[in-house]
Amino acid sequence: MSIMRIIKPAFTLLEYFYVLLKSVERSAERRDVFELFKVLKHQYGLGESKYKTVTRDRKELTSAQENRYLYTFDRVIDEAREYGLLKETRESLILTPAGVKIIRDFDNQDFDKFHQQLFSLMEKKGAVFRNLIASIYNVQSHPPGLLIFPIYSPRLLNFERAEIKKTSHLIDYSWALVKKLEADLMKHLNFDRQLKKRNDELLVNLTRAGFLSEDPSMPFDPKKYNAINKRIRDYWINYFLRDIYGYSSSWSAFERWVYRGKQIGILHATEFLPHFHGKIVYPTSVVIEKTLSSDFREIYAYRDGMKLFVHRPSWDRIQNKFVKSLVDGYFDLRRSNQSYFISLTSLRELVCFKLKISERLFESYLERAYRLNLANRLAVRISLEVDKLPEETKAAYLTREPVMVDGRHRNIIAIDVTKGVNR
Repeated sequence: MSIMRIIKPAFTLLEYFYVLLKSVERSAERRDVFELFKVLKHQYGLGESKYKTVTRDRKELTSAQENRYLYTFDRVIDEAREYGLLKETRESLILTPAGVKIIRDFDNQDFDKFHQQLFSLMEKKGAVFRNLIASIYNVQSHPPGLLIFPIYSPRLLNFERAEIKKTSHLIDYSWALVKKLEADLMKHLNFDRQLKKRNDELLVNLTRAGFLSEDPSMPFDPKKYNAINKRIRDYWINYFLRDIYGYSSSWSAFERWVYRGKQIGILHATEFLPHFHGKIVYPTSVVIEKTLSSDFREIYAYRDGMKLFVHRPSWDRIQNKFVKSLVDGYFDLRRSNQSYFISLTSLRELVCFKLKISERLFESYLERAYRLNLANRLAVRISLEVDKLPEETKAAYLTREPVMVDGRHRNIIAIDVTKGVNR
Protein backbone atom coordinates (compact mmCIF):
# COMPACT_ATOMS: atom_id res chain seq x y z
CA MET A 1 0.00 0.00 0.00
CA SER A 2 2.63 2.49 -1.01
CA ILE A 3 1.61 6.13 -1.36
CA MET A 4 3.42 9.43 -1.86
CA ARG A 5 5.29 8.19 -4.96
CA ILE A 6 4.71 11.32 -7.01
CA ILE A 7 5.92 14.01 -4.60
CA LYS A 8 7.61 13.65 -1.23
CA PRO A 9 6.73 16.91 0.53
CA ALA A 10 9.47 18.61 2.51
CA PHE A 11 7.00 20.68 4.55
CA THR A 12 3.58 20.24 6.13
CA LEU A 13 1.90 23.63 6.63
CA LEU A 14 -0.07 24.65 3.54
CA GLU A 15 0.35 28.35 4.31
CA TYR A 16 3.84 27.97 2.87
CA PHE A 17 2.29 28.07 -0.60
CA TYR A 18 0.64 31.41 0.19
CA VAL A 19 3.82 32.84 1.73
CA LEU A 20 5.81 31.95 -1.37
CA LEU A 21 3.22 33.15 -3.88
CA LYS A 22 2.62 36.40 -1.98
CA SER A 23 6.37 37.02 -2.04
CA VAL A 24 6.44 36.41 -5.81
CA GLU A 25 3.53 38.82 -6.24
CA ARG A 26 5.65 41.57 -4.68
CA SER A 27 8.87 40.82 -6.54
CA ALA A 28 9.85 38.50 -9.38
CA GLU A 29 13.57 38.36 -8.61
CA ARG A 30 14.43 35.13 -6.83
CA ARG A 31 16.81 36.76 -4.36
CA ASP A 32 14.21 39.38 -3.37
CA VAL A 33 11.51 36.72 -3.17
CA PHE A 34 13.58 34.79 -0.63
CA GLU A 35 13.96 37.86 1.59
CA LEU A 36 10.21 38.46 1.48
CA PHE A 37 9.60 34.75 2.08
CA LYS A 38 11.61 34.86 5.31
CA VAL A 39 9.63 37.85 6.58
CA LEU A 40 6.23 36.31 5.82
CA LYS A 41 7.31 32.90 7.10
CA HIS A 42 8.03 34.50 10.45
CA GLN A 43 4.92 36.68 10.35
CA TYR A 44 2.65 33.64 9.95
CA GLY A 45 4.57 31.56 12.47
CA LEU A 46 5.48 28.82 10.02
CA GLY A 47 7.85 26.38 11.67
CA GLU A 48 9.78 23.52 10.12
CA SER A 49 7.41 20.92 11.63
CA LYS A 50 3.64 20.43 11.58
CA TYR A 51 3.32 23.00 14.38
CA LYS A 52 3.35 26.76 14.04
CA THR A 53 5.71 28.79 16.18
CA VAL A 54 4.30 30.97 18.96
CA THR A 55 6.86 33.77 19.20
CA ARG A 56 6.73 36.58 16.66
CA ASP A 57 9.82 38.55 17.72
CA ARG A 58 12.27 38.51 14.84
CA LYS A 59 15.82 37.50 15.62
CA GLU A 60 18.94 37.47 13.54
CA LEU A 61 19.22 34.12 11.78
CA THR A 62 22.24 31.91 12.26
CA SER A 63 23.88 30.47 9.15
CA ALA A 64 22.30 27.08 9.96
CA GLN A 65 18.83 28.66 10.21
CA GLU A 66 19.42 30.58 6.99
CA ASN A 67 20.30 27.33 5.24
CA ARG A 68 17.17 25.62 6.58
CA TYR A 69 15.03 28.53 5.40
CA LEU A 70 16.66 28.34 1.97
CA TYR A 71 16.08 24.59 1.80
CA THR A 72 12.39 25.04 2.64
CA PHE A 73 12.14 27.93 0.17
CA ASP A 74 13.53 25.78 -2.65
CA ARG A 75 11.22 22.87 -1.81
CA VAL A 76 8.13 25.10 -1.75
CA ILE A 77 9.13 26.44 -5.17
CA ASP A 78 9.57 22.91 -6.50
CA GLU A 79 6.14 21.84 -5.34
CA ALA A 80 4.38 25.06 -6.35
CA ARG A 81 5.83 24.60 -9.82
CA GLU A 82 4.62 20.97 -9.90
CA TYR A 83 1.08 22.17 -9.20
CA GLY A 84 1.20 24.93 -11.80
CA LEU A 85 1.10 27.80 -9.32
CA LEU A 86 4.17 29.53 -10.74
CA LYS A 87 6.77 29.31 -13.48
CA GLU A 88 10.50 29.69 -13.06
CA THR A 89 13.16 31.20 -15.26
CA ARG A 90 16.86 31.40 -14.47
CA GLU A 91 16.53 34.34 -12.07
CA SER A 92 12.80 35.03 -11.84
CA LEU A 93 9.59 33.49 -10.56
CA ILE A 94 6.30 34.21 -12.34
CA LEU A 95 2.79 33.66 -10.99
CA THR A 96 0.24 31.67 -12.99
CA PRO A 97 -3.53 32.40 -12.87
CA ALA A 98 -3.91 29.48 -10.43
CA GLY A 99 -1.26 31.05 -8.21
CA VAL A 100 -3.03 34.40 -8.29
CA LYS A 101 -6.29 32.74 -7.27
CA ILE A 102 -4.59 31.05 -4.31
CA ILE A 103 -3.40 34.45 -3.11
CA ARG A 104 -6.82 36.06 -3.50
CA ASP A 105 -8.64 33.30 -1.61
CA PHE A 106 -6.22 33.55 1.29
CA ASP A 107 -6.24 37.37 1.34
CA ASN A 108 -10.05 37.27 1.41
CA GLN A 109 -9.85 34.82 4.33
CA ASP A 110 -11.74 32.24 2.29
CA PHE A 111 -9.67 29.42 3.69
CA ASP A 112 -12.09 26.74 2.49
CA LYS A 113 -11.47 27.80 -1.11
CA PHE A 114 -7.74 28.13 -0.44
CA HIS A 115 -7.55 24.56 0.84
CA GLN A 116 -9.96 23.21 -1.78
CA GLN A 117 -7.91 24.60 -4.65
CA LEU A 118 -4.66 23.22 -3.25
CA PHE A 119 -6.33 19.87 -2.63
CA SER A 120 -7.60 19.71 -6.22
CA LEU A 121 -4.17 20.54 -7.65
CA MET A 122 -2.47 17.91 -5.48
CA GLU A 123 -5.07 15.27 -6.26
CA LYS A 124 -4.90 15.95 -9.99
CA LYS A 125 -1.15 15.39 -9.86
CA GLY A 126 -1.15 12.02 -8.15
CA ALA A 127 -4.39 11.17 -6.27
CA VAL A 128 -2.34 10.91 -3.07
CA PHE A 129 -5.26 11.59 -0.76
CA ARG A 130 -7.49 9.07 -2.51
CA ASN A 131 -4.86 6.38 -2.00
CA LEU A 132 -4.25 7.46 1.59
CA ILE A 133 -7.92 7.44 2.58
CA ALA A 134 -8.67 4.19 0.76
CA SER A 135 -5.67 2.49 2.36
CA ILE A 136 -6.80 3.50 5.85
CA TYR A 137 -10.21 1.91 5.22
CA ASN A 138 -8.50 -1.18 3.78
CA VAL A 139 -6.76 -1.95 7.08
CA GLN A 140 -8.63 -4.98 8.41
CA SER A 141 -9.47 -3.39 11.73
CA HIS A 142 -12.64 -3.14 13.74
CA PRO A 143 -14.00 -0.53 13.60
CA PRO A 144 -12.68 0.26 10.10
CA GLY A 145 -11.00 3.56 9.26
CA LEU A 146 -8.73 3.97 12.26
CA LEU A 147 -4.95 3.91 12.63
CA ILE A 148 -3.35 3.99 16.06
CA PHE A 149 0.29 4.62 16.98
CA PRO A 150 0.55 4.10 20.76
CA ILE A 151 3.42 5.87 22.52
CA TYR A 152 4.25 5.19 26.17
CA SER A 153 7.21 6.82 27.86
CA PRO A 154 8.90 4.91 30.70
CA ARG A 155 7.22 7.21 33.20
CA LEU A 156 3.75 6.38 31.86
CA LEU A 157 4.52 2.74 32.64
CA ASN A 158 5.82 3.54 36.15
CA PHE A 159 9.51 3.50 35.29
CA GLU A 160 10.89 6.70 36.77
CA ARG A 161 14.04 7.99 35.13
CA ALA A 162 15.92 8.30 38.43
CA GLU A 163 15.30 4.61 39.10
CA ILE A 164 16.47 3.38 35.69
CA LYS A 165 20.11 2.63 36.31
CA LYS A 166 20.78 -0.80 34.83
CA THR A 167 20.29 -2.41 31.45
CA SER A 168 17.76 -4.75 33.07
CA HIS A 169 15.55 -1.78 33.96
CA LEU A 170 15.28 -0.75 30.31
CA ILE A 171 14.66 -4.35 29.29
CA ASP A 172 11.83 -4.54 31.83
CA TYR A 173 10.39 -1.32 30.41
CA SER A 174 10.51 -2.75 26.88
CA TRP A 175 8.46 -5.79 27.94
CA ALA A 176 5.94 -3.64 29.83
CA LEU A 177 5.63 -1.57 26.66
CA VAL A 178 5.01 -4.69 24.57
CA LYS A 179 2.10 -5.67 26.81
CA LYS A 180 0.54 -2.22 26.41
CA LEU A 181 0.98 -2.29 22.62
CA GLU A 182 -0.62 -5.72 22.37
CA ALA A 183 -3.51 -4.58 24.58
CA ASP A 184 -4.06 -1.42 22.50
CA LEU A 185 -4.09 -3.41 19.26
CA MET A 186 -6.80 -5.65 20.65
CA LYS A 187 -8.80 -2.87 22.30
CA HIS A 188 -8.82 -0.35 19.46
CA LEU A 189 -8.43 -2.49 16.31
CA ASN A 190 -9.42 -5.99 17.45
CA PHE A 191 -6.00 -7.22 16.33
CA ASP A 192 -4.50 -10.20 18.18
CA ARG A 193 -0.74 -9.77 17.72
CA GLN A 194 2.12 -11.29 19.67
CA LEU A 195 5.08 -8.89 19.67
CA LYS A 196 7.68 -10.97 21.55
CA LYS A 197 9.84 -11.69 18.47
CA ARG A 198 9.76 -8.03 17.50
CA ASN A 199 10.87 -6.92 20.94
CA ASP A 200 13.67 -9.51 20.90
CA GLU A 201 14.80 -7.98 17.61
CA LEU A 202 14.65 -4.47 19.08
CA LEU A 203 16.76 -5.43 22.09
CA VAL A 204 19.36 -7.10 19.86
CA ASN A 205 19.53 -3.96 17.71
CA LEU A 206 19.98 -1.73 20.76
CA THR A 207 22.73 -3.98 22.06
CA ARG A 208 24.58 -4.12 18.74
CA ALA A 209 24.37 -0.34 18.46
CA GLY A 210 26.01 0.04 21.87
CA PHE A 211 22.99 1.44 23.69
CA LEU A 212 22.53 -1.57 25.96
CA SER A 213 25.02 -3.94 27.54
CA GLU A 214 24.91 -7.68 26.88
CA ASP A 215 24.96 -8.11 30.66
CA PRO A 216 21.57 -6.97 32.06
CA SER A 217 23.13 -6.23 35.46
CA MET A 218 25.49 -3.66 34.00
CA PRO A 219 24.70 0.06 34.36
CA PHE A 220 23.87 2.03 31.26
CA ASP A 221 25.11 5.48 30.31
CA PRO A 222 22.43 7.96 31.47
CA LYS A 223 23.49 10.30 28.66
CA LYS A 224 22.00 7.75 26.26
CA TYR A 225 18.60 7.71 27.98
CA ASN A 226 16.82 10.00 25.51
CA ALA A 227 18.45 8.36 22.50
CA ILE A 228 17.38 4.91 23.70
CA ASN A 229 13.78 6.06 24.21
CA LYS A 230 13.73 7.62 20.76
CA ARG A 231 15.04 4.41 19.20
CA ILE A 232 12.36 2.39 20.96
CA ARG A 233 9.60 4.83 19.98
CA ASP A 234 10.71 5.01 16.34
CA TYR A 235 11.02 1.23 16.10
CA TRP A 236 7.43 0.64 17.16
CA ILE A 237 6.01 3.52 15.12
CA ASN A 238 7.64 2.11 11.99
CA TYR A 239 6.50 -1.39 12.91
CA PHE A 240 2.90 -0.21 13.14
CA LEU A 241 3.18 1.80 9.90
CA ARG A 242 4.76 -0.93 7.79
CA ASP A 243 3.94 -4.29 9.36
CA ILE A 244 0.50 -3.59 10.81
CA TYR A 245 -0.82 -1.11 8.23
CA GLY A 246 1.24 -2.07 5.18
CA TYR A 247 2.74 1.30 4.22
CA SER A 248 6.11 1.26 2.48
CA SER A 249 6.59 5.02 2.63
CA SER A 250 8.69 6.71 5.28
CA TRP A 251 7.12 7.91 8.51
CA SER A 252 8.03 11.53 7.70
CA ALA A 253 6.29 11.41 4.30
CA PHE A 254 3.26 9.68 5.81
CA GLU A 255 2.97 12.31 8.54
CA ARG A 256 3.26 15.23 6.15
CA TRP A 257 0.53 14.00 3.86
CA VAL A 258 -1.68 13.10 6.83
CA TYR A 259 -1.37 16.56 8.35
CA ARG A 260 -2.00 18.19 4.99
CA GLY A 261 -5.18 16.16 4.82
CA LYS A 262 -6.06 17.39 8.30
CA GLN A 263 -5.69 21.02 7.22
CA ILE A 264 -7.88 20.37 4.18
CA GLY A 265 -10.47 18.65 6.38
CA ILE A 266 -10.60 15.20 4.76
CA LEU A 267 -9.02 13.32 7.65
CA HIS A 268 -7.99 13.91 11.22
CA ALA A 269 -4.78 13.22 13.10
CA THR A 270 -3.92 14.02 16.69
CA GLU A 271 -1.58 13.17 19.55
CA PHE A 272 -4.04 14.61 22.08
CA LEU A 273 -7.10 12.37 22.09
CA PRO A 274 -8.14 12.03 25.76
CA HIS A 275 -7.71 8.54 27.25
CA PHE A 276 -5.21 7.50 24.57
CA HIS A 277 -1.42 7.82 24.63
CA GLY A 278 0.00 8.31 21.17
CA LYS A 279 -1.22 9.33 17.72
CA ILE A 280 -4.46 8.37 16.00
CA VAL A 281 -5.44 8.93 12.37
CA TYR A 282 -8.92 8.54 10.88
CA PRO A 283 -10.73 9.80 7.74
CA THR A 284 -13.52 12.36 7.77
CA SER A 285 -14.23 11.49 4.15
CA VAL A 286 -14.71 8.47 1.90
CA VAL A 287 -13.89 7.51 -1.69
CA ILE A 288 -16.89 5.83 -3.34
CA GLU A 289 -18.80 6.01 -6.61
CA LYS A 290 -21.95 7.59 -5.17
CA THR A 291 -23.82 8.12 -1.93
CA LEU A 292 -27.46 8.75 -1.08
CA SER A 293 -26.57 10.42 2.21
CA SER A 294 -26.93 14.19 2.30
CA ASP A 295 -24.35 14.26 5.12
CA PHE A 296 -21.55 13.82 2.58
CA ARG A 297 -20.48 16.46 0.07
CA GLU A 298 -18.60 15.66 -3.12
CA ILE A 299 -15.36 17.63 -3.41
CA TYR A 300 -13.49 15.73 -6.13
CA ALA A 301 -14.33 13.43 -9.06
CA TYR A 302 -11.81 10.96 -10.50
CA ARG A 303 -11.57 9.78 -14.08
CA ASP A 304 -12.70 6.26 -13.24
CA GLY A 305 -16.02 7.48 -11.83
CA MET A 306 -15.03 7.33 -8.17
CA LYS A 307 -15.56 10.44 -6.06
CA LEU A 308 -14.23 11.81 -2.79
CA PHE A 309 -17.00 12.80 -0.39
CA VAL A 310 -16.25 14.71 2.80
CA HIS A 311 -18.46 14.25 5.87
CA ARG A 312 -20.13 17.62 6.22
CA PRO A 313 -23.68 17.35 7.65
CA SER A 314 -25.88 20.42 7.67
CA TRP A 315 -26.40 22.11 11.04
CA ASP A 316 -30.11 21.25 11.01
CA ARG A 317 -29.34 17.56 10.65
CA ILE A 318 -26.53 17.34 13.20
CA GLN A 319 -27.53 19.93 15.81
CA ASN A 320 -28.98 17.52 18.38
CA LYS A 321 -26.24 14.94 17.91
CA PHE A 322 -23.54 17.63 18.13
CA VAL A 323 -24.92 19.14 21.34
CA LYS A 324 -25.30 15.69 22.91
CA SER A 325 -21.71 14.79 21.95
CA LEU A 326 -20.55 18.10 23.40
CA VAL A 327 -22.34 17.42 26.69
CA ASP A 328 -21.22 13.78 26.89
CA GLY A 329 -17.62 14.72 26.18
CA TYR A 330 -17.70 17.55 28.70
CA PHE A 331 -18.85 15.33 31.56
CA ASP A 332 -16.42 12.61 30.50
CA LEU A 333 -13.55 15.08 30.93
CA ARG A 334 -15.05 16.56 34.11
CA ARG A 335 -14.67 13.18 35.85
CA SER A 336 -10.91 13.62 35.88
CA ASN A 337 -10.90 17.39 36.28
CA GLN A 338 -11.34 19.29 39.52
CA SER A 339 -12.43 22.48 37.75
CA TYR A 340 -15.84 23.48 36.43
CA PHE A 341 -14.07 24.59 33.25
CA ILE A 342 -12.28 22.00 31.12
CA SER A 343 -10.02 22.21 28.07
CA LEU A 344 -12.01 23.10 24.97
CA THR A 345 -9.32 21.64 22.70
CA SER A 346 -9.56 18.28 24.52
CA LEU A 347 -13.33 18.36 24.19
CA ARG A 348 -12.91 19.17 20.49
CA GLU A 349 -10.86 15.98 20.08
CA LEU A 350 -13.56 13.82 21.67
CA VAL A 351 -16.38 15.33 19.60
CA CYS A 352 -14.44 15.20 16.32
CA PHE A 353 -13.58 11.56 16.96
CA LYS A 354 -17.15 10.58 17.83
CA LEU A 355 -18.80 12.43 14.93
CA LYS A 356 -15.91 12.00 12.44
CA ILE A 357 -15.80 15.69 11.56
CA SER A 358 -12.95 18.11 10.95
CA GLU A 359 -11.73 20.68 13.46
CA ARG A 360 -12.95 23.49 11.21
CA LEU A 361 -16.43 21.96 11.12
CA PHE A 362 -16.39 21.58 14.91
CA GLU A 363 -15.64 25.29 15.22
CA SER A 364 -18.51 26.15 12.87
CA TYR A 365 -20.98 23.98 14.79
CA LEU A 366 -19.83 25.30 18.16
CA GLU A 367 -20.30 28.87 16.89
CA ARG A 368 -23.90 28.04 15.97
CA ALA A 369 -24.57 26.30 19.28
CA TYR A 370 -23.08 29.19 21.22
CA ARG A 371 -25.28 31.74 19.41
CA LEU A 372 -28.36 29.66 20.25
CA ASN A 373 -27.08 29.58 23.81
CA LEU A 374 -26.78 33.38 23.95
CA ALA A 375 -30.33 33.67 22.60
CA ASN A 376 -31.52 31.22 25.31
CA ARG A 377 -32.64 28.78 22.61
CA LEU A 378 -30.43 25.85 23.60
CA ALA A 379 -31.27 23.07 26.04
CA VAL A 380 -27.92 23.55 27.79
CA ARG A 381 -25.99 26.56 29.00
CA ILE A 382 -22.50 27.00 27.50
CA SER A 383 -19.81 29.21 28.99
CA LEU A 384 -16.69 29.86 26.92
CA GLU A 385 -13.66 31.59 28.36
CA VAL A 386 -9.99 32.19 27.71
CA ASP A 387 -7.34 30.75 29.95
CA LYS A 388 -3.75 31.53 28.97
CA LEU A 389 -3.28 31.63 25.23
CA PRO A 390 -0.10 30.00 23.86
CA GLU A 391 1.64 33.33 23.37
CA GLU A 392 1.09 34.07 27.06
CA THR A 393 2.96 30.94 28.10
CA LYS A 394 6.50 29.68 27.57
CA ALA A 395 5.36 27.42 24.74
CA ALA A 396 7.56 27.48 21.63
CA TYR A 397 5.07 25.80 19.29
CA LEU A 398 1.33 25.97 18.80
CA THR A 399 0.56 22.27 19.28
CA ARG A 400 -3.20 22.87 19.62
CA GLU A 401 -4.84 25.97 18.22
CA PRO A 402 -7.53 27.71 20.29
CA VAL A 403 -11.07 27.61 18.93
CA MET A 404 -12.44 30.83 17.41
CA VAL A 405 -16.00 31.47 18.60
CA ASP A 406 -17.93 34.73 18.41
CA GLY A 407 -14.86 36.54 17.11
CA ARG A 408 -12.59 35.49 20.00
CA HIS A 409 -10.18 32.67 20.67
CA ARG A 410 -11.47 30.39 23.43
CA ASN A 411 -9.76 27.46 25.09
CA ILE A 412 -11.85 26.50 28.13
CA ILE A 413 -15.53 25.57 28.38
CA ALA A 414 -18.18 24.84 31.00
CA ILE A 415 -21.62 23.34 30.37
CA ASP A 416 -24.73 23.33 32.55
CA VAL A 417 -27.47 20.89 31.61
CA THR A 418 -30.87 22.48 32.09
CA LYS A 419 -33.29 20.36 30.10
CA GLY A 420 -33.87 18.16 27.13
CA VAL A 421 -30.45 16.57 26.75
CA ASN A 422 -30.13 12.91 27.68
CA ARG A 423 -26.70 11.71 28.70
